[in-house]
Amino acid sequence: MFASSAIRKLARSEEMFAETQNFVGLAAHVEGPVDVDALSDAFDALLESHPVLNGHLEQGPDGRYEIVLDDLMHQGLEVVELEGSDAQAPPLIFDQGSALVHLRLTIRDGQAQPTLYIHHSLADGHHQFSLIEELFSSYTDLVSTGSIRPVTVHPAPDPLEVVLADRGVQKLHRSGLERLMTAMFAYDLPPSRRTPADVNPVLPQLVPMAFCKLSEEDTDNLIDLCRARKIGLNGLLSAAVLMAEWQLRDTPNIPVPYVYPVDLRYVLSPPVAATACTNPVGIATYLAEIDRDTDVVELARDITDTFRKDLSEGVIQQSFLHFSPQYVGNPPGMPDVVMFTDNGIVPPMRTPPGMELVASHGEFYFAVGAGIEIYTSKIFAGQLMIEYHSHGPNPEKSVAAIDALLRSISAKHAASRVS
Repeated sequence: MFASSAIRKLARSEEMFAETQNFVGLAAHVEGPVDVDALSDAFDALLESHPVLNGHLEQGPDGRYEIVLDDLMHQGLEVVELEGSDAQAPPLIFDQGSALVHLRLTIRDGQAQPTLYIHHSLADGHHQFSLIEELFSSYTDLVSTGSIRPVTVHPAPDPLEVVLADRGVQKLHRSGLERLMTAMFAYDLPPSRRTPADVNPVLPQLVPMAFCKLSEEDTDNLIDLCRARKIGLNGLLSAAVLMAEWQLRDTPNIPVPYVYPVDLRYVLSPPVAATACTNPVGIATYLAEIDRDTDVVELARDITDTFRKDLSEGVIQQSFLHFSPQYVGNPPGMPDVVMFTDNGIVPPMRTPPGMELVASHGEFYFAVGAGIEIYTSKIFAGQLMIEYHSHGPNPEKSVAAIDALLRSISAKHAASRVS
């Protein structure tokens, strides 16, 4: 027997990730040599700095989950070496009852791809990226100097509910979902793409992913357009995703419900540190009424204006106190909801001489029988990348439609500057 200690029960905002056994991976594509021993030591230092990462989840008699630490050592870095593009890596086996974090280094024909996987109840994307920054910083110190700075031990991050209460954020009358209710049971809907199956898989399964990547020139054009029109890039990307969805659904008279997370770290006062909270996000909503005359830039403006109004009225900040959005299934009578996460610009990370991060991608694992559909975006090395994590039959069509629309917007803006 090994000694164990309960850290805390998961809050309501975290439990949905335990119920779906949701792990999120963030992969770095690396050029140059990787020192496996140094990366392993850097990972050990990360676990020492954030002991909660070395925990697991246990479900009590009341059905609630709690984070538990024990004296067992973490399995550490996993190294997988492959030769040839057809070689398949062994499947990842995630068990939230055993571990909440995993680091795999895949080396294919000499090119390395370290990927950090974290249970979503512990961290959102911003939180996870901060941990990866810390990992690579320690790795760089080890390779460059042979040592790292003394480890600072961080307490377990607070749940969103505690962060909101500490800042006096209280539940309002509005949740933000009200604007979607007009579309519920109002239309003769086609079969949902997200209908749950009768049985969930025992362990989390990878959600297939399709993606597109714009050139630096196209990315710069889109950013310049947003500045010139005073709309957020998130609004423009949201509009492009919603327009593509509307086109492909071929139900022109049915609006497209839209739900997206908002990072509250710099919205709340005082601000929330990167790893001080597990998932410090609010939920924003929008109902896209699109027709053949809809202009994507004007749609983006309305999305941005709606977001700013909801934020100024405090609706987004307290949205999680009303409901927990679900990645799986679809509300009965509601057109399929679009979920999109804009991760913004990925800042450069410290790397030792001779090593360069050239690309990045995300991965989602769920133990659910329903179809998953999540769009994400980021700008890495000056290039915009849209990912579509979907169990749908033709995710490439959606990505191609978004890609074509964004390139068209970029070209029109570039032409307008010339003229």
